Amino acid sequence: MDFDELVANGKVKRIFRAKHKITIPYIVSHLTQRAAGKEALFIEETDYLFLLAELKEIAKQRSLDIYAFCLMPNHIHLLASPREDELHEPMRDLFSRYAMRFNRKYMRKGHLFGGPYRQAVCLDDAYLLAASLYIHMNPVRAGLVEDPRDFKWSSVTLFCDQGAPASFLKPTFILRLLSNDDKISKEVYLEMLMRSVKM
Repeated sequence: MDFDELVANGKVKRIFRAKHKITIPYIVSHLTQRAAGKEALFIEETDYLFLLAELKEIAKQRSLDIYAFCLMPNHIHLLASPREDELHEPMRDLFSRYAMRFNRKYMRKGHLFGGPYRQAVCLDDAYLLAASLYIHMNPVRAGLVEDPRDFKWSSVTLFCDQGAPASFLKPTFILRLLSNDDKISKEVYLEMLMRSVKM
């Protein structure tokens, strides 16, 4: 049995890939992309908004499901899965469009990103939930906020706020691991998140 078959048959629970990405439909991945060196990826609010608009458009065009995100000043976290046998293409589109706009806007040249995006494939429900919590805790760990709900550029509100508006993201996919009742699943997720803050 080759490696892709092991993945498809659930024999492996987590795989980290920097090269040779796994693009099996419906396999969820924690994707990260970093700025080159110590440069910033986002300087103004419009930069964050542009990337989110592009993410929404590409997710729609490319049959990509997005479950969670966090846009940090110098790196990006996404939890996503392709519905077709493609992952490289939507990520290439997202990061190249953003880099072209960023370089044009700030009159810079050269690579914006520090190499290919990284992929950690989630093949276990516990790891999937842990990856989501990790993504939402990133701003706290970086010292940007004390409460993850105070960070504007993540999907945390969709996971914790009972009155969160509809979005192109699909947090229910992860929240259903906690309960089939939306209210209860959000309460449990928030409790887990706050427990992480205290650690």
